[in-house]
Amino acid sequence: MSKITCSYLGDLKCEAKHLQSGNIIRTDAPTDHCGKGENFSPTDLLATSLGSCLLTIMSIKARSNGWELKNIYLDIEKIMTKNNERRIAQLKIDIYIPDDLSKDKIDFIKNASEDCPVTRNLSDSLEIKVNWHNQNTLQK
Repeated sequence: MSKITCSYLGDLKCEAKHLQSGNIIRTDAPTDHCGKGENFSPTDLLATSLGSCLLTIMSIKARSNGWELKNIYLDIEKIMTKNNERRIAQLKIDIYIPDDLSKDKIDFIKNASEDCPVTRNLSDSLEIKVNWHNQNTLQK
C-alpha cells in the first residue's frame, strides 16, 4: 500500500508528498491551460508514470531472469486533444534499447513490457504508440 498527500499551493500549483519516502513532486498547469509550465503538469506525470513503469517492469523481468537491463531509455511525446473536453489523445513512446542486447533479450523485454500495470489501467480511448529503436539509430 502507498499513500500520497496532495496540497494546492496557489497560482495553479500543487504539491504531492509520498509519505513512505518523504519525496515531494510539484505540479503546475501547462502554459496552454492557464499555467506557467514551471513544473510537470498532472498529465505530464501520467506520461511519466507510463514511461517509468515500462522501464521498471522490463528491468524487474530481466533481473528475475538472471540479468540486468542497463542503458535503456525512452522518450514520450504527449499529445492533447484540441477540443473543449481536455484529455490526452495520444502518447508516442520511443524506446531505445542497448546495441549489445541479443535478439532473445530484445524479444524478452518487449514481451515483458506488456505486463506494465500503468498501461493496464489506462483507458482504451488513449492511443499509445510504442516504437522500438537500437540506440545507434539515435542522432544526438
